[in-house]
Amino acid sequence: MAVGPQQDQPSSKHVRRWRNRLRRRLRSPEFILSLVLLLALSYLVLVPLFNLTWRTLSWGPGDTRISRDAEPGKFTLAHWDRLLFGRTSKQMVWKPLTHTLITGTIAAALALILGGTLAWLVTRSNLPGRRWMRSVLTLPYIIPAFALAMAWETFFKSPITGGRPGVFQALFGVAPPIWLSYGPIPIIITMVVHFYPFAFIIISGALAAIDSQLEESAQLQGAPRWMIMRKITFPMVTPAFLSSLVLLFGRTVGGFAIPYFLGGPVQYWTLSTMLFRNFSLRLDVNGYVLAIILIALTSLIVYFNSRVQGGSIEKFQIISGKGFKTNITRLQKWRWPIFSLVATFALVAAVLPIGLLAYQSLMLVDGHYGLGNLTAHYWIGASNPGIAWGYPGLLRNPLVLGGAWNSIRFAVSGSFIAAIVGLLIGYIVVRNPRSWLSKLLNQISFLPYLFPGIAFGAMYLSMFAVRRGPIPALYGTFTLIVLVALVKRLPYTTRTGASAVAQIGQELEEAAQLQGASWLRRLRSIVIPLATSGIVSGMMVTFVGLMRVLAPIILLITPSTRVLMTVAYRFAEDDILQLSNALILLVTFITLIGELIIWRLGRGRLSRLREGNL
Repeated sequence: MAVGPQQDQPSSKHVRRWRNRLRRRLRSPEFILSLVLLLALSYLVLVPLFNLTWRTLSWGPGDTRISRDAEPGKFTLAHWDRLLFGRTSKQMVWKPLTHTLITGTIAAALALILGGTLAWLVTRSNLPGRRWMRSVLTLPYIIPAFALAMAWETFFKSPITGGRPGVFQALFGVAPPIWLSYGPIPIIITMVVHFYPFAFIIISGALAAIDSQLEESAQLQGAPRWMIMRKITFPMVTPAFLSSLVLLFGRTVGGFAIPYFLGGPVQYWTLSTMLFRNFSLRLDVNGYVLAIILIALTSLIVYFNSRVQGGSIEKFQIISGKGFKTNITRLQKWRWPIFSLVATFALVAAVLPIGLLAYQSLMLVDGHYGLGNLTAHYWIGASNPGIAWGYPGLLRNPLVLGGAWNSIRFAVSGSFIAAIVGLLIGYIVVRNPRSWLSKLLNQISFLPYLFPGIAFGAMYLSMFAVRRGPIPALYGTFTLIVLVALVKRLPYTTRTGASAVAQIGQELEEAAQLQGASWLRRLRSIVIPLATSGIVSGMMVTFVGLMRVLAPIILLITPSTRVLMTVAYRFAEDDILQLSNALILLVTFITLIGELIIWRLGRGRLSRLREGNL
């Protein structure tokens, strides 16, 4: 009988050790922070998605006008049946879905081809001026999509929309064809110009990492250049192309400003613009259904990308432990002709739109392009009942000044909070890669990328329009638009934060821990100072995005929370194009200045850190 306790003793010690480890784990700051972040992200990402979905599967308080049998809160498929198979389904869903797929797919493919070609020329050839060309070719990313749409309309404005003629008609004396002014062609072209920098940046990084010895070996074997490109170069950068395609497709199918202004006049609606139209008509449930369809579209392409790359990523490896060599391709007699072509494209894509908007902002009467029609009224003029409905100039307009203050504090506060939260999530993901908490955090923080901007705004409108438990109704508050910005930018700031933390050796924290430093002290004194570059990168990316953001917040803006882009949107709707264009230029200028300040502050911080280590 004495054998039993002796046999149970090892297992009881094991249980005690397990309990002690669990107790220490539960009390550790990392676990508590992980749990808090997981709960917060679940509430801010998963709950709005569930709430949005449930709203389409249940009767709402105002649905008695649709059906006499409507009982608020009761499950129903009537909304989906009505939109997908009802009398208006073709106009409400299927035509917008077709338009979305046409414009989104073609624009993404062309932007990928254009960005990839330019990336190869700048990274792998002896193209003249490659350094400054790299910067100029990424400028369309800084220019808001709204600005490109307005610039296109300024040049190709059609008489069918009323008002004065555009630049095309002023130059050639005839109105441009309607298909060139509005519809799928201008939507695709402007989307390509706006989004190709994403492919350019991603593919440039992949091309720079290719070992040229592989290409040289094939060349020595007599393989022609086109075969080397097809058999060696392109297959090795396939992951970069697929990642770019996912990024581009998600952006093009969810785009709002370009399809709205270049498709609306001819009733060429996409899912995003039809969604906004339904909310404008107070048909909220219809908008929620369209939002879910948009999210499903983006999710499918991401799933396809993961299926293509997952499980066989080794075949795409391009950097090994052996010698690495990179050479450039000589363009020979085509060097200067190609340079002229690329430089002309960069001028047209990045400089011409800004020039058009600037000139139009100085025109007293729209459509008259003579020098005698130029004025500074829309910038500094006082209120005049005979001009622009009595609105004063940009720099004297209280509506604009209030929007500028809101834009700056919105972009600064949103980018700072998003960068810090992204760093914390990145720290947890990098330091505890096998933890289930970190894996969940990583997955949930990526989910907002799958939600197109206008659909994301619809989610938060559904979630925060009314009080839910201890959470008050946030609609109409500045807090809500900052919250939207914070969560929507998490996929970017989390990745920049994780990259910064991955570069910090864990032995630094271990040494500090041996000296008795607490986790919070290690985070404050080691991780955050050394991850300054990651924080600054996250802030820069987020600041640029928030200053020109429109789609995620257009449904949530009220007169007290309007920002510059929404004010410009309202001016454009009221056909006060001079004020709208001047405002877009102001947004672009503030964005560039803010990005420069953030970069200078981050660089100064890094310099002080280096001096302290010398």
